Amino acid sequence: MVHPINPDSIQMDEKKIKENLYRHVETLSVKIGERHLWKENSLRQAEDYIDSEFKSYGYEVWHQTYPCYGQKVSNLSVEKTGIEKGSLLVIGAHYDTVPGTPGADDNASAVAGVLELARLFQMNPSSKTLRFVTFVNEEPPCFGFSNMGSMVYANYLKEQRTPVEVMISLEMIGYFRDERIQRFPLPGMELFYPKTGNFIGVVGNIPSYRYVRLIRNGIRKHSRMDARSLAAPEFFGGINLSDNYSFWRHGYRAVMVTDTSFFRNPNYHQDTDTIDTLNFERMTEVIKGLFYTLFTI
Repeated sequence: MVHPINPDSIQMDEKKIKENLYRHVETLSVKIGERHLWKENSLRQAEDYIDSEFKSYGYEVWHQTYPCYGQKVSNLSVEKTGIEKGSLLVIGAHYDTVPGTPGADDNASAVAGVLELARLFQMNPSSKTLRFVTFVNEEPPCFGFSNMGSMVYANYLKEQRTPVEVMISLEMIGYFRDERIQRFPLPGMELFYPKTGNFIGVVGNIPSYRYVRLIRNGIRKHSRMDARSLAAPEFFGGINLSDNYSFWRHGYRAVMVTDTSFFRNPNYHQDTDTIDTLNFERMTEVIKGLFYTLFTI
C-alpha cells in the first residue's frame, strides 16, 4: 500500500532558497548574459552550468542534443522517481534569450526555479515521478517550429508513448510590483483580476483546467503569494507563448506559471531585463508554493 506524503511535515530553509535563486539568475543573466545561437558559446555555457547544478544535487543528467542552424544544442533532463507507479509530472523552463537581453526574468528566473525545485525534491520523497527539464531555443526564430527545444522534447515523449499527467511550464516568475501596472489582453478583465502587479498567474487551455485550479489553490494555500488563474482556448491572450504550447501540440495537458510577462514587465525582451528588477522574496514564495503543491497533484 502506498502511503501519501504529508507535505506539512516537510520543512524548508527559505533563506537558502532565496540565495540559490539569486545565484542562478546571477550566473545566467550577469556572468553569461545573452544566451542564444548567435552569441558564441553562450548556450553551451548555460548548458554546462545547469548540468553542474543538477549533478551537484545527485542527479544523472540526460542531454537531449540535436542540430539547429548548424550548431548542436541540448535540452537537459533529470528525474526524481516517485512512490506511485505510472504517474509523471514534467516541470520545465527555457534557458535561452532573445538577442540583446540578459534575460533575468525571461527566463533565468524560471530556470532558477526549476533548479531549486529539483534540489528540494532530491532531499525529499515524492509521490509521483518528477522530471525537471530545461529547454533550449524557446525564443524566435525557433518558437513554434520543430527545432524549438520543448517541441523536440514533447515529440520524443510522444514517440516513446510516455504518459504525462501534466507539464508545468515556468515562464518569467520574478517581476512583481505593488503599483497598478498590470495590463490585460482584453478590456474588462481588470474587473476580475488585480490591477497591481503583485500576483503570480497560472494559465492553461481548457483540457488542463483541473491542473490550473489545483496549482492556483496550492500556491495560495502553501505560500504568501496571491495566485490568479485563467483557463481558456489556446489562442487567447498569449497563454500559448511558452513551452506549454509544445506539449499541447503533442496532446498533453500543460499549465504555465508566470508573472504575466509583457502584460506587466516593461523590460520584456529589452536590455533592461536585469537581475536588479526582480523580487527574490516573492520568487521564493512562488517556489515554496509550487514545491508543496507538487505533493498534492
